Parts: sequence; structure tokens; C-alpha cells
Amino acid sequence: MKKSLSVLVTVIVVISLCSMASAFEGKGRGDRAPKHELLSQLPADKALLFRQTMKETREKTAENREQIKNLKKEIRDVLTAPIFDEEMFLEKMNNLRMVRQKERQTMVEGFAQVAQQFTQEERKILAEIIPLKLRHHGRHGTRWDK
Repeated sequence: MKKSLSVLVTVIVVISLCSMASAFEGKGRGDRAPKHELLSQLPADKALLFRQTMKETREKTAENREQIKNLKKEIRDVLTAPIFDEEMFLEKMNNLRMVRQKERQTMVEGFAQVAQQFTQEERKILAEIIPLKLRHHGRHGTRWDK
């Protein structure tokens, strides 16, 4: 009796784990393939060009990411200060918006530089890789005004 019960429990656990693993496979990507699979559809020289250009773009924006990190800390400090300074808060938020906008613009210019050297078919693959949304919503679009 105990042996059959432990076998049953083991089977249930294994089935549960398998179903959880399959449920999370590719989560958040919708119908899109992972970027590495899409890049493998490009000729090797074009895939290398894309990777190299994105690496250079990331290096260009490294300073922006550091600024964003510092601005977030400063915004948190303003928000948690004993006395809230609305003017300072708005200034820091505006600075954060401008730095993020600058970072996005650098990325867009990197994509444009690569796309200029691709054929139409290769740009179709590129269109699946690059993020076409200009605004990213925190928490996957969670709205706080509901």
C-alpha cells in the first residue's frame, strides 16, 4: 500500500513538473522565435555584422546606463526624503526620460546602419529581431490607474 502510494505521488510530481516546464517554454515571446534562431537564418557575414554593430552600440550607451542607474537612485532618494521636493523630482524624472531617449536613439541608429547593408529578405528577419516598440511599459504593461 505504501509503495503504491509513493509511486502514485512520484508520478503526479513528475507530471506536474513536466507540465510546468512546457507552460513556461518561450514565455513572453508570443509567436516570435528567439533572437539566436532568427540570426541563424541570416548569412554568417550578416549575422556577424549585426552582432558587431549591436555590441558597438551597447558600448556607446554604457555611459547612459550608468546615468540611468544614478538617476534612479537620486529619484528614490527624493521620493523617500523626509520632505518631498516636487521640483527636484520632476527635474530628475525629466533627466531620466532624456537619457533613455538618447539611449533609444543610439540603438535606432545602430539598427539603421545595419539595415542599410541588408537585402529586403534579410531586413524581414531583422524586423523580427529588433524591438519596434518605442515605449516599454514596466511590469509588462501593468496599469496603475485601474
